[in-house]
Amino acid sequence: MRHMTLDRLSSYLPATTLVLERDYERLGISQNQARVFSRMYELPNCPIEEGDELNMLQQTCEELLEDDDQLRQKIGIVIYAHTGAVSGVWGQSIVTQLVRALGLQHAMPLATCSNNCVAIFSALDIARHYLQGTTPDTKALIVVGEIADNVELRVVANVAIVGDGAGAGIFSLAGSGPKVLAHAIHTWPGYAHGIWLPTNSECYKDFELHYQFRLKAVIDDVLGQTGTTLDQISWVVPHNVNIWMWRRAATYLGFSLEKIFLSNIRRTAHCLGADMFINFHSLQEGVEFQGGDKVLMVSTGVGGVFGAALFQY
Repeated sequence: MRHMTLDRLSSYLPATTLVLERDYERLGISQNQARVFSRMYELPNCPIEEGDELNMLQQTCEELLEDDDQLRQKIGIVIYAHTGAVSGVWGQSIVTQLVRALGLQHAMPLATCSNNCVAIFSALDIARHYLQGTTPDTKALIVVGEIADNVELRVVANVAIVGDGAGAGIFSLAGSGPKVLAHAIHTWPGYAHGIWLPTNSECYKDFELHYQFRLKAVIDDVLGQTGTTLDQISWVVPHNVNIWMWRRAATYLGFSLEKIFLSNIRRTAHCLGADMFINFHSLQEGVEFQGGDKVLMVSTGVGGVFGAALFQY
């Protein structure tokens, strides 16, 4: 069975950035909350998209497609992985609008949000199954990102501030980019309240208590599928929940914090599922990968969902 490859990658961040300790009212938080997010969790800034969601996603995809009409003809499916249950205007399909705006005449539009911030790993699975049933030159376009247009999305209590941003990747079974060796999603029951789970509840405390163990479990699953050990990982591409959490995770995993790509968190905050592509794209621009290098994507979604994927150059 051929491995799926990541052929092209792009990301988008808005031009406008709010400073938490200055613009906290616009973010719907108190001054004290802003100080905690900024100083303890090291999330001092939050990118804000002033335009509309469709335009943001289209710009991200156009960077990949450029003026390559042949590439547009080869894209057979567009998978939009978003975190919020409703993306764009209620009753309208933003992924269908995106496919039309990009002029992808042969692409089937599909969206998924079933695993919140881990939905990107669902998209990888969908893309792999789709590509295995098509011609070798067919490609899949995965798009992630959205605008946090309400306080419920913008603020994850005691955890993160959510920024706006997007990412897009083109995948195929015949490319020369990094291979997707394995991916996994673990869902733990009992957390269906999601972002509405009271932070003083026993359920919330249970989630925090077992967080590191469950994060390690999904990582071990992906590594075990390929016979890879953690010390063979060149970089970890994390979700930008907060730096404090990743410091604890590095200690628990016995993994070097310097190999976890944390350079974006202070400027992007947590861009929901788009963190994966935004961070991977930044990493690609700043690091010269060698053949055999392995990159591990790791993310967590509210509702007790953990996901990971392993790439190899």
